[in-house]
Amino acid sequence: MDGIAYLIGVDGGGSKTLVRLATPEGRVLQEASGTASALRNGAAKAWQVIGQTIDRVFVQAAQARPDNAALAVGIGIAGENVAQWSADFRAMAPAFGALEIVNDGVATLLGAHGGAPGAIVAVGTGTIGLALDTDGSRRIVDGWGFPSGDDGSGAWMGLRALHHAQLALDGRAARGPLAEAVLALCRAELPAATANEERATLLDWLAQADQAAFARAARPVVMHAAQDAAARDILQAAAAEIGLMIATLDPAQRLPLALCGGLAAALQPYLDQRLQARIVPAQADAAGGALLLAQRARQQQQKNPAENPKETPA
Repeated sequence: MDGIAYLIGVDGGGSKTLVRLATPEGRVLQEASGTASALRNGAAKAWQVIGQTIDRVFVQAAQARPDNAALAVGIGIAGENVAQWSADFRAMAPAFGALEIVNDGVATLLGAHGGAPGAIVAVGTGTIGLALDTDGSRRIVDGWGFPSGDDGSGAWMGLRALHHAQLALDGRAARGPLAEAVLALCRAELPAATANEERATLLDWLAQADQAAFARAARPVVMHAAQDAAARDILQAAAAEIGLMIATLDPAQRLPLALCGGLAAALQPYLDQRLQARIVPAQADAAGGALLLAQRARQQQQKNPAENPKETPA
């Protein structure tokens, strides 16, 4: 026996953190969510959120939380592909019984196709596309980070929604439902004392906006696409970016393709019909992929028990 009592799968994103608890055999017991844990906010903050959410999942499962040594943990976290952020995060890792850490896009790919060859584009706060080919090779597109990358993402759409609201306030664009909804969102997220004159409201919101804030501004785009041409144009442009990612990932069109993430359902109808026909349902989400990582980390630890258990080599 290796002393592992539970598997933990962690999906650490730019808008929220999802933790899934399972038995050593992989039977899911409970899940819990927390605030964002993307590494752009710092490794210490990420571990704080992850630790709190792990504690919460045990409370919600009505299970006593064991020592870290009894947990095999798989983590897919946004920002892991930035070397310094990743090094900082790994250096602060608790002494879990087994641990494997990857980028959240890799966890999404593993979950979507059960570890088998396939391609995914994950569209949430950010955007990344990955493909695992039949020869074991892996391809990646985007995932460059906001604002220079993450094309078609929630933050990318939100940035364009804010720009449209600016045009509308200036009188350079029609002031329709999208502009009104963006202004309402900015007003709601500011202290009442500052949310008065519209131009000041928008400027104040922009002064403190980060990637997650811009991603929240994508919600009015989705909500008003049916009746607002500007919102519809943003969704169509985002779908064109996703289509280009798919074509780059799998030019031969021979891999199963999953569209994943919180904005996948909103964008799928705007894709080319041939692409829509290729899309298959994901077998599991990024937290499910992280559970596969946890199982793999545990198996690796069983084979090499003398290795440092802080993180199993990928």
